[in-house]
Amino acid sequence: MLSSNIKARRTLLENKLLDLQKRIEELRGKANMELAEEDLEEAATRVSDTELAEAMLDKDLKLARTIKSALKRIDEGTYGLCRVCGQPIPARRLEALPWAELCVKDQQESEKGEYRQVAFR
Repeated sequence: MLSSNIKARRTLLENKLLDLQKRIEELRGKANMELAEEDLEEAATRVSDTELAEAMLDKDLKLARTIKSALKRIDEGTYGLCRVCGQPIPARRLEALPWAELCVKDQQESEKGEYRQVAFR
């Protein structure tokens, strides 16, 4: 049986996912717009808008996957546990980021690793 706190988080995650899915569909429409014949200034603005829509779409798709993963962890009974060390994720962190997969320490280590990878490319 899920606790009321977990039920509330599930509802919050499901609502966030629905909102994201709507926004993703809108962004897909913007990202796939074809450039009509127009002057160069308008075409440049459209390309810039399309690139922005694609970047936002990518970010929203990643967040949607993360939220789906959190919902799966709720179903599996592992929600709120760090996926690296297995320790409980602090309640304050889950209140701020209900889809958090890592405790603060492991999140910081993960980000350091990403920065190192970027620095050595």
